[in-house]
Amino acid sequence: MNMLRRILSIALRDLKSGIRDFMVLFILVMPILLAVLLKSFVPSVGAAVLHAVVPEGTDPAFVDMLERHGRVETVAGRDALVRRVAAKDDVVGFVESAGETEILVGGNEAQGVPELAESVAVLWRNRDLDLPVTVAVSDVGWLLSPLMRFGADFLLVFISVFGGMVVMLNLVEEKQSNTLSAVNVTPVRRWEYIAGKGLLGFVLPVVNAFAILLVLGFTGVDFLMVSLVILSIALIGLIVGFAIGIHSDNQMTAVASMKMMFLPIFGSILGGIFLAEKWHPLLYWSPFYWAFRSMDAIVLDQAAWSDILVNSGIILLLTAVVFLSMWKRIRRGFD
Repeated sequence: MNMLRRILSIALRDLKSGIRDFMVLFILVMPILLAVLLKSFVPSVGAAVLHAVVPEGTDPAFVDMLERHGRVETVAGRDALVRRVAAKDDVVGFVESAGETEILVGGNEAQGVPELAESVAVLWRNRDLDLPVTVAVSDVGWLLSPLMRFGADFLLVFISVFGGMVVMLNLVEEKQSNTLSAVNVTPVRRWEYIAGKGLLGFVLPVVNAFAILLVLGFTGVDFLMVSLVILSIALIGLIVGFAIGIHSDNQMTAVASMKMMFLPIFGSILGGIFLAEKWHPLLYWSPFYWAFRSMDAIVLDQAAWSDILVNSGIILLLTAVVFLSMWKRIRRGFD
């Protein structure tokens, strides 16, 4: 119990200290801001359809036709229709009478909305025309916007190393205040100190990942799978964070060194997206590639536990190689 209390106290102290540090606070908040920014760039499903308003008594066949192209509101009379169209949203008014269709727009609609309304009106006027064409609808395989899909994959893999960055910055701060050198003469065992420091490196990426998925609207994914992948890939960020933080004299130097991890992250994700499948073996050396594959399957709701476990095992195996290459460096920093 005392051991657990000491580990938690170290983690909580680092969290409180990090909140007071602008750079650490920025790292904690930035993933959420990036998710909000991505969400704002990706149009919603409702943005691609027509939002129409018609007065009461409109021909039901005309209303049915509008409903096939979007959402339809009914208001009591023309005056109410004009007021509704003047509101600050992309609503187009339709007044249909005696075979003529009047379109009312407020002038503040998004680009393409008036043209869409005109196309719908033309379709209604030519509803009895027998076109010499056959129309068929096919599925090209996109289950959601490519920007949303790959943007979510990128954010989830990218933020996995942020926990290691927070640990790195806290180590630099303690080194500057000579707290790190005092660890060897305190009742706290070295492994307890490392566990306390590393706890944030695991918890923060998982919390950020959940927040990103909720912001982007992926509420139906398997969060347990997400946690396993994030924890697997966060370990390598934590190891690098310890290795850099324990030997850096200031935060700017530490951050500059940590940025070297961004190159394999970007390369692995871009390669996984744009390279043909036959070239993917060139990326097998990167744990971030396997994390990207897992996250992509999870986001598409096509992930199987067998694949997630295999990919996570490969990530841990590659992480073990990184750990063995950096263990002596980390150990020397604590001596």
